[in-house]
Amino acid sequence: MSTTERVTLPSGAWVQFRDPHTLRRGDKQKAMRAVQDDGGDLSQALDLINGLLRVLIIDWSYEFPIPDVTPASLDLIPLEDDDALSEAVEESRKLLFPAKPDAKDATDPASPTAPSAD
Repeated sequence: MSTTERVTLPSGAWVQFRDPHTLRRGDKQKAMRAVQDDGGDLSQALDLINGLLRVLIIDWSYEFPIPDVTPASLDLIPLEDDDALSEAVEESRKLLFPAKPDAKDATDPASPTAPSAD
């Protein structure tokens, strides 16, 4: 059974997120479509967060439509809530876009696997 999470934001508003484990391939593609190729890394990171917010928010207490209905609603969110929203979608971002393995991690003593033989 899936669950949702309600997060109270610094302004006192709340946002209801869908369970990230219910996300599908189409949700990932929808989030990716929000990323513009013409911006730099920071611009692309912000676009990705906006794409995730469009996919994950299922309800909120703001007086305007949720971002999946009206993407421009994200521009109306109080600035004080911005960082909290970004943090709230971080687990989902890691689930949809896991970091690629890095060879230098193989020498990390915390790494769960041993380096491969050459």
